[in-house]
Amino acid sequence: MIASDKRSENTGSWFLESEEFVRWQDSPCSLLWVSGGAGRGKTVLCSTAIDHLIADSEHQRSSAVAYVYFDQTNQSVSQDHNRLLRSLVQQLAAQNSTGSIPAPLKNLYSRSQNGTRPPMTHDLTNTLRHLIETFSPCYLVADAFDECKEKQAFLKLVNTIIGQWRIPQVRFLVTSRSELSSELPNRSWKGFTLSLEESNNGDVRSYIETTLESPGEPLNAWDPERRKSIAKSLIARGNGNFRWVACQLERLRECSTNKDLDETLEGLPSTLEETYERTLAKVEESRKSSICHILRFLCFSARPMRLDEMSEVPAIDFEAKPRPKYCSEKRLVVGKAGYFNKYSDLFSIATIKAGDEEYSELRLAHLSVRDYLLSTKILTSPVSYFYITELSAHHSIAQACIVYLQQFGTGDQLPTYEEAIFETPLTLYAARFWFHHVQASIKAASQQSSVATAYPTGIDAQQATLIILIIQFLTQLLGLLGVEAPVLMKSSGVKNQLLDLNQLCADFLVSQGQTQIRFFDPDTPWVEKPRVSTTPGHAGPSPLYTAAQAGFLDVVRQLVRQGMDINSVGGRFGTPLQAAACKGYTDILLFLLKEGADPNLRGGDYGCALQGASRYGQEACVKILLKAGVDVNATCGEYYTAAHAAAFHGHAHVLKLLADNGADIHILRPRDRAEPLMLAASVGHLAVVELLVSLGANILTRDHDECTALHNSAPAGFDEMVKLVIAHDRASLKTLDRLGNTALHYTVAQNFPSVVELLLQNGMDPNLGNDQGRTALHSAIRTGNIEVIETLLRYGAIVNKKDAEGWTPLHLAAYFDKLEVGQMLLDTDGSIIDIPGPNGYTPLHIAILRTNVESVKFLGNRGAEFTNCLRVFDAIDGAVMLRNFHMSYISPITGLRIAASYGLEVQLRDLLEGEADINGTDEGGRSALYYASRMGKNSIVRFLIENGADVNAKTDDDESFMDFWLDQDIIDLAYKNGYIDRPGVLSDEGGRAKEKLKVDKLFEYLGGKLPADELASYQFHYPQDS
Repeated sequence: MIASDKRSENTGSWFLESEEFVRWQDSPCSLLWVSGGAGRGKTVLCSTAIDHLIADSEHQRSSAVAYVYFDQTNQSVSQDHNRLLRSLVQQLAAQNSTGSIPAPLKNLYSRSQNGTRPPMTHDLTNTLRHLIETFSPCYLVADAFDECKEKQAFLKLVNTIIGQWRIPQVRFLVTSRSELSSELPNRSWKGFTLSLEESNNGDVRSYIETTLESPGEPLNAWDPERRKSIAKSLIARGNGNFRWVACQLERLRECSTNKDLDETLEGLPSTLEETYERTLAKVEESRKSSICHILRFLCFSARPMRLDEMSEVPAIDFEAKPRPKYCSEKRLVVGKAGYFNKYSDLFSIATIKAGDEEYSELRLAHLSVRDYLLSTKILTSPVSYFYITELSAHHSIAQACIVYLQQFGTGDQLPTYEEAIFETPLTLYAARFWFHHVQASIKAASQQSSVATAYPTGIDAQQATLIILIIQFLTQLLGLLGVEAPVLMKSSGVKNQLLDLNQLCADFLVSQGQTQIRFFDPDTPWVEKPRVSTTPGHAGPSPLYTAAQAGFLDVVRQLVRQGMDINSVGGRFGTPLQAAACKGYTDILLFLLKEGADPNLRGGDYGCALQGASRYGQEACVKILLKAGVDVNATCGEYYTAAHAAAFHGHAHVLKLLADNGADIHILRPRDRAEPLMLAASVGHLAVVELLVSLGANILTRDHDECTALHNSAPAGFDEMVKLVIAHDRASLKTLDRLGNTALHYTVAQNFPSVVELLLQNGMDPNLGNDQGRTALHSAIRTGNIEVIETLLRYGAIVNKKDAEGWTPLHLAAYFDKLEVGQMLLDTDGSIIDIPGPNGYTPLHIAILRTNVESVKFLGNRGAEFTNCLRVFDAIDGAVMLRNFHMSYISPITGLRIAASYGLEVQLRDLLEGEADINGTDEGGRSALYYASRMGKNSIVRFLIENGADVNAKTDDDESFMDFWLDQDIIDLAYKNGYIDRPGVLSDEGGRAKEKLKVDKLFEYLGGKLPADELASYQFHYPQDS
């Protein structure tokens, strides 16, 4: 933690001993809000508090601490409330003292369809609540709230935790520049507050004195009197501001003579702003442009920037005419850190460790640096050249990215992905984010409200001030007269900037736009290392397609004027029109239609523009397409119709619009005979199902497997959907699929006891057998969810019921080594201990065949009969029987795994686009890659491997996707992606040793149960037969 490094031994002790902190820690369900201006040491105090709370937690096994930092280096948490919740959930779950996965986390995983879709915000919030309740106390800490991009969502969370849940054991600590009363003025609860404006003077004094006395500190070389003079000056003028003091210490370290030191102390700047002004004023003329553009990067980059990446920026000549150009001779090659350390008030370098990788990250030295660069104060200073606006920053970064990519030309000049990382380190960032910065430039330009932001560089301070005052006066005057200010008054400079950027984009897309796909393919943004050969579609996307997909209206116009084919087909979304419709760019959609684009043209993942717009819920685009005369019931693409697409993705408003315009909501999709209602129910979209039922859809509609909405929604854990389906027609409780399974058969194999309870409460029979005679209890054993099995037993599940082959639930428990389940079954009916199955095999026989030593001991301790128990090894078909001993539990596959099984590549892309976990597994450890391989879907196996699937993943039964028949090129691809051979047990000495150890333990136990001569007759040949 960087903040920890900046504090002395006693820093923050006053805070920990303060009345506010002590009362907060002792009060149930309490919030402490610490406020203070920039540089006041909030993060340092927060770090102190976290260390203190963690130390306390080490002595209280029941307590936990979770924290988040909102800052520019942690953008995923700062900008995405869902990710913030994930972080808190993950931290709390990791502190579970039982050593096992907490039940709330298991439920969350199941509700996310075993990792095939990202967890919903409300599910994460509920999981957080349940996790908090498992600890006492539970501390939540959030630093620098003012840097949170989703402030309202975070404040709602705070209000929910403190004001609604009122969980006694929770303690919430928040630091912010703002005060609690201004952020949550109408709250119904009180909180503890603490202002740092003067409270931390003691910490600043301690920090200064400790620094000056530290061994190895350059200032420690001065004599005691001089050090005392330094401390006195800094304490007197620091006014409790850590950041100001840290900057002055850097200046003082440069002093070598008494005169230098005296003059520096005498001339200390009075504020942080003045400190930064002085540093910027010292930037050499030859470096001004580079430093300015690097600062822009660091203020508005899409992610934290590496030192190596920023060392490329000086090689971009932004002043070149007619456009910027890249000059490799100017890139920083050696002394990169020294280049930035010279301006330590502005920059800092952090060492980042991520897995096996270690690299340096360049950051702004403090958030206050960004505040100053974006403030109007800099406009009236001698360093106004460095003034930054959102528009100037994104425009600069967009130019840098495009110019950097243009250096490669085409063909052989293009580096490989690996070469780009080391030889041209800005390549990956430029390829992934150039269009993001262009989009941000366009957005910022549209929001431009004053000429002040139109002159980001080279402006004369007095001129800037005068222009600002004049424009503000005229704008206000026109407003009073009811006249909108002319566009020209909003700066022709902005317009010229965009014209230049649009031309640069158009030229880049036409000449070299495809170069980026080697490093980043916008069609598959989730793929870290794209492969050009796997770009969806038979043809690569055209420059017009890319411009439409990115939302560049002016670039689209320009390319159309240049004669580019408006109906060209290629890329994931097929056509430029479909790309614009999917992304919701109505202006581009209208323009392309006006220019003659065919709205019914087939191509891409969704077949036509209407289905694509419906899939993404782009209602405005759907309206435009319907007005343009598209076929509302067009059958094509992944989802078959637009109605199916809207239903599956939960866009009720779009579905209503389609229905109002003649969409057939009863149409069956050929591949699975599914109506839109079935798709919506399978993924829990309540509003969509309600709408479809109101429009006349039948809640009992069946798909090709004779499954109903209840079969599809219950196993996925959608409680409210199950209630809705039952409420509409209780006959759904009696429906069976083509194998005779009820919804209960499927649901018990998952981890949703609440849904199981719901089905049983509504009268579903727990003892109804399917076509194989297996009951819900049979199906529940493999997963072994204790709560589910307890529920089944409570509702009268029969423990000695045999399936059509003669197996009972206890046989399954022995086979799968589920001791706790076996205990529950025998506690219900102890007479089943020796119940015979096929060939007279008892549960003990099965446990011995499987060498499940603990199950053998358990059954023995419960009184199982051991006489002739080894006779199973005499059976000729013993080994075959064991391999075919399915006693298969019924477990429907969902999400990624069902898409992989059926070869639905488009749906896989949709799921991955939604951040589904490509390596998520079901309760048997089987991933999408496993299912695709088992079902012989070689193309899907390739797709999954190329998209990052783990080729070395194994199931709970030690199976691999490589255990099935695969094409040779797929096998080669697996090895290329790191597949490691798994030697068979017979040829693997480690495996043989492990198996022998199990057998030895088994026979050691059996030695106390069987005659020595009987045991000896099997001890020799058993290992070979196993």
